[in-house]
Parts: sequence; C-alpha cells; structure tokens
Amino acid sequence: MPVQLIPLDDDRFDEWRDATRARLIRLRQESGILLGDDAVAEVDAFLTQLLPAGRATETSSIVRIADGDRELGTLWMMAAGGILHLVDLALVEAIEQRILDELFDVIATIARTHAVERLRISLYSTDVAGRAFVEGRGFDCASIRMLLEPVPSRGSTTAPLELTRMTEERFAAFAAESEEAFAADLVASGRYSEDEARTESRRQMALELPDGLDSAGQELFTAQVDGTEVGVLWLGIRDRDGEPHVFILDIEVGAEHRRRGFGRAMMLATEHEARRVGAGSIGLHVFGFNDGAIRLYEGLGYRRVEERFHLDLSTQ
Repeated sequence: MPVQLIPLDDDRFDEWRDATRARLIRLRQESGILLGDDAVAEVDAFLTQLLPAGRATETSSIVRIADGDRELGTLWMMAAGGILHLVDLALVEAIEQRILDELFDVIATIARTHAVERLRISLYSTDVAGRAFVEGRGFDCASIRMLLEPVPSRGSTTAPLELTRMTEERFAAFAAESEEAFAADLVASGRYSEDEARTESRRQMALELPDGLDSAGQELFTAQVDGTEVGVLWLGIRDRDGEPHVFILDIEVGAEHRRRGFGRAMMLATEHEARRVGAGSIGLHVFGFNDGAIRLYEGLGYRRVEERFHLDLSTQ
C-alpha cells in the first residue's frame, strides 16, 4: 500500500503540539540559530501565530504519514498565496527512499489538486530526515542563514580598508539603494512577486531603521580605501542567549571595486567590530543564487544553520 496522509485525530492534537514544540525548540538550539530561552520564546510565538485556534485553525492541515500499519511521522501544511508551505515535516530518522518518493508524490498531488504550483520548506542544519526528503527532487535553495561562532582573531585585513561611520547625507542614498536592491533580490530568489518584494523590503527597512541613523542597535558604515568609498556595511547589534550578537544586514561592494578583495576585507572588519562590542558570534542571510558570496562566507568559517527551499511544480 502506498504512503497515505491521514488527518490527525482531534484527541491527538495536544500530544502532537507538545511534540512539535519540543522538536522545533531542539532543532533551533542544535543548529545554533537560537539558544536557550530564546529558542523557547520564538517557537511559542511561532505556534501561537500559526495556530491561533489550535486544532480548529482553518489555514493549517496536520496529517499523519502512514505506510500501511507503520506510522512514519507527521506533516503540518499551510496553503497561502499559491504556495503550499510544509511548515513542519517530522519523519523518523531512518526512512526508505521508496517512502520518500511516495510521500513527495502524495504532497505534489495535493498541491496540484488545490491549484498550488509551488512548495516551500525551511530546514535546519540538523534535520537529517527533512534534508533527505528535499535532496534530488528539484528544490532550489532560496536563502540561507549562516553563523560564525566563535568570532576568530585573524589580525589585520589584507586590504588597506577603513570603516567610517555613515553620514546623514550618505544615509539618504544608501537607504533608497538598499531597499531597492533587497526587493530585487527577493524577486530573484523566487519567493516574491515584484509588488510583494517592494512591500516586504519597505517593511523591513522601516522595522530595522525607524529612526534612520539614530536607530537603536544599528551601526552603518562606509568602507573606504585611500579616502575613496568602495562599499557599505550595515550591522545590527542583537542579543543571543543574553550575549551580544552581530547580524550583517547589508554588505555591498561598489560595482567598480569588485574582485579586488574588498568584500573579504569588509567581512574581516566586521569581525573586528564584533569583538569591539563583545559579540561572540556573527550571523547573516544570503540568497541561494549568490554563489560568490556563499563561497566567501564559507571560506571564512561561516556554517549553514537554516536553509529555505522552494520547488516550482509546473516544471516537474
């Protein structure tokens, strides 16, 4: 008998929610993306937001994955905006390839039946079973969260680069350029339409920089070499398990200054800034299509802690 997706019985919802909560907390903590009580608080907020009415939440579908009499795990799905979100795929660790193939076929059939053409799933670095489901099925990596921990002491940069606090005059142009560039990257990642990307980029800028250069916890720099600007760097100073954490919100080398080592020099300068504020870790987000940046970050010791994948079923 092929794999079946069976709606979760009402009397099992509380058990499922408790197990899912524990699993999501564990995955965040094991991957390092969140630690301690931060992971607990984030997961509790996540479950409250997506399951406001508990089992009766109409936007969610929670099913058991069964192969005959064998229960292989659970799947939590949500459909929105033409996308079927696989919110949590909880599989037993050792699972046959046949099962994965049949599970994918069942999910794809459900999506097409509801006129949904795209699948989306986020996976943490330690989710072995989830990664086995994604591999070899045409999923594209839309984005990656990366972490460098601990912050190394590498000495001076190889390029004569200096970070200078951004001026109000430069900020006005930077804010417009950064918002436009982020929107373009969102579209290129395949996650947003042009209108959605502009709205999301504008929202993110307003959230992070409500008071412009004076926004709390934000440090913005221009990178200069011999008095000439070669790039810009935007760092957010965050809290991670009670300790300072630096998150790279934007790093950009001017087009005419690329392939001269300035990007690496700016990353090393970021490490210096992290040590200055007492941060023991640095995080960043990179779009999956940006191969050059990914190679740079991994070469500096950053590791992947979370990846978001999407699949266009119309191409299958």
